[in-house]
Amino acid sequence: MDELKRVGVFTRVVQAKSFSEAARQLGVAKSAVSKQVSLLEKEVGVRLLNRSTRNISLTEAGEIFYRHCQDVISRTHVALDELRQYQNQPTGTLKVSSPISFGTSHLVPVIQELRALYPHLKIELLLEDRIINMVEEGVDLAIRIGWMQESTLVAKKLCSVPMVFFASPDYLARMGVPKKPNDLTDHHFISLTLFNSPLRWTFEKKGKTETVQMHSPVKSNSPDAVVSLALAGQGISALANNMVFNHIQSGALLPVLPSFNLKPVGVYAVYPHRDHVPPKVRAFMDFLSRRCQQAPWSE
Repeated sequence: MDELKRVGVFTRVVQAKSFSEAARQLGVAKSAVSKQVSLLEKEVGVRLLNRSTRNISLTEAGEIFYRHCQDVISRTHVALDELRQYQNQPTGTLKVSSPISFGTSHLVPVIQELRALYPHLKIELLLEDRIINMVEEGVDLAIRIGWMQESTLVAKKLCSVPMVFFASPDYLARMGVPKKPNDLTDHHFISLTLFNSPLRWTFEKKGKTETVQMHSPVKSNSPDAVVSLALAGQGISALANNMVFNHIQSGALLPVLPSFNLKPVGVYAVYPHRDHVPPKVRAFMDFLSRRCQQAPWSE
């Protein structure tokens, strides 16, 4: 490393055409620069520079050596730049937690894109419909859908998703189509157990709100199970639009009270600390944010 340092000092002296200017650029004493060049000349066994009180010039040997030095310094800068870029790229293992359906539908494509760009990045995807302790389970990033509560964790909102009331055509044909929010009290409601109990839903239309309390004869901790129960004609339910978008597009489920608005939920990327967010976490959030904002089910 001493030799490479001396090569760098020698190159700077030649480019600056002055020991004093080279010392100023390097932030060291002129004597230190002169010493490094003298040690380099002693090491290679030839004089590289002609010195006078007013200027310096390359010897014949110095000109040959300087051409090689330029190549060495250039390659060193390239190597350092590549190393810095590598350090700023997503690497290592990223542990991501997500609800099952969302992870299967929306995180797998994100993982494909990231892995194509950053093959050194490893991803461990944990899919489960429960709120986990990120710190205890060593999770780098958790995807949560809903209304965020106060927390010591950092939550970045990726997009908003409308809430949708829905039921199967068969159920609505048997039980009738609700015309106003209060009509829901006459219907079976399939509840996701993550929702607070008792269930109170506030509907808004033209600036007026109406709150309805509902009870559930059937509950599940799985959004996929809630959708399956609705498809089977077991009642009316409500979920984020992304969960039922394709079923509503196909007609397998029908929106209920579509002219009324509900408070939308957010898709959040949650991580433990605001400071020094690793590149792997930032990259995953950026890719997922773009995908969510472009999705037909988001606002």
